[in-house]
Amino acid sequence: MSRAKPSSLVVRAESAADRAVRLAREKAATPAKPLPKTPPAALKGHKTAARAWRYLMARYGEIEGVIVTGFDQQLVVNYCLGLEQYAEIQTMRAAAYRLWLELSEAQNAAGPEDKISLAIKTVYSFDMILKLDARLDRKADLLHKFSQSIYLTPRSRAGVAPNSKHDEPEPDALEQLLDNLT
Repeated sequence: MSRAKPSSLVVRAESAADRAVRLAREKAATPAKPLPKTPPAALKGHKTAARAWRYLMARYGEIEGVIVTGFDQQLVVNYCLGLEQYAEIQTMRAAAYRLWLELSEAQNAAGPEDKISLAIKTVYSFDMILKLDARLDRKADLLHKFSQSIYLTPRSRAGVAPNSKHDEPEPDALEQLLDNLT
């Protein structure tokens, strides 16, 4: 069974009593202190993660409903740190790839006595690239799961935004006459 969405994201018709019960339950389980706009101490020294925190708080501040609360702070911190780690792994992979290219070129230009040692180094650097690719894939999957939890993916937000209200046209004279008859 799926978890209940925050009341600000519910678009189905609810009775006033049901809505009041939902709001009372949410209020009872919502911390009084909201998430800070500035990055928490856990992100000190993490430039990329702090930038991600500020971006998320700005996006969450643009909407009426409260999607994340103080209870979710560690989840958002972990998400921000995960983004930073993902960027670090990408940097390591790029360095390993450059090394592999250099070793491949050196192997092609080397004499017979150096080819074996260069071939071993080339295979080792290629193995590092594959391992870093696997780490990137696992980190991307984890970040995707985090982003679903904090309503950052299109699918997690699908159907939760209220529809815009359209102005009803003024009733014409015939409609007014029919309304009066009823």
